[in-house]
Amino acid sequence: MGMFVSAASIAAASDILVWPPPSQASFSGSPVSLSKDFAIRTRFASDTEAATSDVELAHSRLKDAVKRYTALTVSLSPVASRQQSGAIVQMMDVEILDKSPHVGLSTRYDYNISIGAGQNASVKVSAASIYGAMYAMESFIQMLDSNGDVRHSEVVIRDAPKHQWRALMIDPGRRFFPMPLVRNLLDTMAANKLNVLHLHASDHCRFSVESKVFPNLTGSLSGLHAGFYTQQDIKDMISYAEKRGIRVVPEFDVPGHARGMRPLKSEGLQYCTDEADQSQLFGDPENKTLNVLKRLMKEMSSLFPDEVFNIGCDETSAKGKCTVKSTFDLERQLLSYIANDLGKKPAGWEEVLFDASAATPNTIVDAWSQHNPAQITKTGRYAIESSEKHFYFTAPGKGGPRGWHQCWYDIDSGVPAGQKRLLLGGEISMWSDQYCYIEQCGSATGQPPPPGHALFDPKLDDAFGRSIGGMIWPRGYVAAAAFWNYDSSIDPKSPEFTKAVWRFNDQLASRGSWVCPSKCACDTTSACGKPYVKPATEAIVV
Repeated sequence: MGMFVSAASIAAASDILVWPPPSQASFSGSPVSLSKDFAIRTRFASDTEAATSDVELAHSRLKDAVKRYTALTVSLSPVASRQQSGAIVQMMDVEILDKSPHVGLSTRYDYNISIGAGQNASVKVSAASIYGAMYAMESFIQMLDSNGDVRHSEVVIRDAPKHQWRALMIDPGRRFFPMPLVRNLLDTMAANKLNVLHLHASDHCRFSVESKVFPNLTGSLSGLHAGFYTQQDIKDMISYAEKRGIRVVPEFDVPGHARGMRPLKSEGLQYCTDEADQSQLFGDPENKTLNVLKRLMKEMSSLFPDEVFNIGCDETSAKGKCTVKSTFDLERQLLSYIANDLGKKPAGWEEVLFDASAATPNTIVDAWSQHNPAQITKTGRYAIESSEKHFYFTAPGKGGPRGWHQCWYDIDSGVPAGQKRLLLGGEISMWSDQYCYIEQCGSATGQPPPPGHALFDPKLDDAFGRSIGGMIWPRGYVAAAAFWNYDSSIDPKSPEFTKAVWRFNDQLASRGSWVCPSKCACDTTSACGKPYVKPATEAIVV
């Protein structure tokens, strides 16, 4: 067996075979073919008591994963072309410790893989959960070469994430992200071992989830502004995500960024000003705004089973009727309602702690601009690192290492050892500001249209999806690897690292992921210098 090496040693070698680079791995021996009868077999390690419904769901998700990865194996290594002489891998044998099908903050994703030499070799996998087993299947798929053979006949991998929150945030509160795009992103996230989809579901342009309590919220979304998720869409999205070990964490941004909630003014919702831009909610003394928001959040909470519920609380200011105190009161009452009445862990952006100071002790705080996780964890609160310098993908990146090197960042930076347990992990933010047909859908006046405004029209959903994919990947792979197992000795600009990113990118493109093609650059409107759509001949009419 080859020498057991760390992620840094793997990255320094001639090949990085698995993405993100595993915590520890050993690769040796010549390539080995798959049997024409190659199969994946799963079993639980014990008969530990578990609810029948949980066991059935766990088996169902395992069956779905086996079917999915078996199909990928066939596509990458067609049965008809597999050699049947010499060493052959017959079976992937997967043993799973935990029967729970639930995904949450306590879910374990660690897994081990071993491939032994011999005439009839098998792949042995042990995994802490069904989702760790899925990660093992993903890693195995990545070890297949261009001929569909396993690259080495002797392999040992021991792998586990350093952080339990490895997220991608998307912003359908501005430009709507249609369901085919969401599913494509979830597939690519799973390949990168990202496990949280942060759904920023409301903002200046729309409230993007159907409400049956307040149907007028989405009733006016038509034409250029069309696009929202039905409640069935949300169920389907969550199901699709959880089958891949991914949680869907909703965010409904209040009291700022609330222009998309203006249809609720008829229900009693109040804004700070009577101006046309109305984007910040007023916490009125009669609690009319609060009571409407409680009814809305109760309904939305029932649609999303995740334990975390985010209400944003970013970028508010004292203006019009709104004072610092009125904003504090509204945010604090909502955060307490989420925790005490809805039974969720409340979350918000850094302003909830450092501006309005409304964060309750159990509020998860997302650092993104002026503050860092260490400033949050020292208060005893859980933190997420979303540094705009490293993980905001609003603007396009340069092609290759020049565009992704800043994503190779230690999110633990500055957090004392005794507080590291409070740092949940890191998050990529894919805001859609640059696709608004006018700046912030009209809440910011006097500005030219953003560069991607031509793709706001829902008639161009396919082009928009490919644009978003090209904006996120491949630099998102590097962020995902940093969340998984950052190592300061790895150089993200090295030839070995670069080669691995391009190879992984090509493989995911062949699997159907919408990505920026290898060895070029993408922006909101073009890939490798070629526009997603022909220049518009007519101006967008609102």
